[in-house]
Amino acid sequence: MTATSIIGASIVLPPNAPFATSAQAASVSEKAATDAISALFANNNPSTNVLKTTTNQQTIDAAQQLLDAVTGMSDTAKANAQAAITQARALLDLRNTPQDYSLFANDADITSSVITGIVGTGITRVSLLVDGVVKATGTIVNGTYSILVGDSITPGSQVEVAGYNGTNEVARKTVKVSNNAAPLTPGQNEALAKTMASNAVMALFQNNNPTSNTLNPATTQKTIDYAQSLINVVQTAAVKASLQQELDKAQSLLNASPTFNMSVVSFKLGKDSYVTGQFSGNVAKISLTVNGASGVKIPVTAPAIKYYAKTVILKDTDDVTLIAYDAAGNVLGTKKVVVEKQEVTTSGSITSITPYNFGTDSYVTGQFSGDVAKISLTVNGVEGVKIPVTAPAIKYYAKTVILNTTDSAHITAYDINGNVLDTKVVSLSR
Repeated sequence: MTATSIIGASIVLPPNAPFATSAQAASVSEKAATDAISALFANNNPSTNVLKTTTNQQTIDAAQQLLDAVTGMSDTAKANAQAAITQARALLDLRNTPQDYSLFANDADITSSVITGIVGTGITRVSLLVDGVVKATGTIVNGTYSILVGDSITPGSQVEVAGYNGTNEVARKTVKVSNNAAPLTPGQNEALAKTMASNAVMALFQNNNPTSNTLNPATTQKTIDYAQSLINVVQTAAVKASLQQELDKAQSLLNASPTFNMSVVSFKLGKDSYVTGQFSGNVAKISLTVNGASGVKIPVTAPAIKYYAKTVILKDTDDVTLIAYDAAGNVLGTKKVVVEKQEVTTSGSITSITPYNFGTDSYVTGQFSGDVAKISLTVNGVEGVKIPVTAPAIKYYAKTVILNTTDSAHITAYDINGNVLDTKVVSLSR
């Protein structure tokens, strides 16, 4: 099954718009359901067979409820969507067990200094393999991993991540590496060879401009070596000499800069106590700056980064930067720390819905319990505007939208974050 098998088109309705036709309803609810299902998986793609670290029972149940409310969806598309939810439930049941060998590698580039991804509880160690040879071992923190690459990735090489349980390899994934094409054979296509070499050399510099005399922040020795391999293929002497001159300039600029790489793992509020990551190079100390306030510098031992932050990173809107210093106290580089919101579990249900009587009722009424913040009314597959509620009463104006006893209507309850908590069918009578 591919991700495209559960992707639909969307129709956006403005707030308080009249209810649309049933054909529009199918598109709206199908898009919402398929988006929610895809979002359960790494890279928004069920074919990865790996859940996002944020996927839990609540998000899966919410996706199921959205799918159940779809009308007009083809049998094949709905079966594929249901299969993806079943797949997500099975993966969630496996999570946090010794048999969870989930492994996912994020896309990388030949300029990447670190390979990252998602890893299951059953995997205790990860390694980077280039052309089948182990080049580095990574760090695993809270279901994610990072592996410093160094100069391991070369043009045309096959890059993989292997996961181990103890000493046994239990999973292996290929890393998609862009800008990693092997150079052409000399004379194979001179025009293309010149274009490839020129693009690679220009990309070494800030704003693709060698006259800036400033390197692109992503430039490393391996990107210079890659550009050199492309220049070597060029046969037009004047062009080759010009490109070589610019590359030599880039090499001189890189030689004059300190050798340094650093990666930082996202900080999860309510779960993490330390900012963690890895580094290479002549880093002697690190410090953490939160909203402009600098913390104390602490010494580090290669390759691990670990800085206590539980008492200073308090909100997901905090501006957090990790700073690396050499032995003389000079700043080698900085790295922004992504702060993720604390996962809050909510629960709630619609405890009752009063049957709606034509001619006498104007509102759908009922009661709820728990963390319900808003409700909506869906008629014939088209959802109306979400409105706030005050416990325990449900009251939603329906006189202009429920028009026939054959209408299909249900109330949906949401928490404060917009997650679906419950749905209940509205009985109609005259």
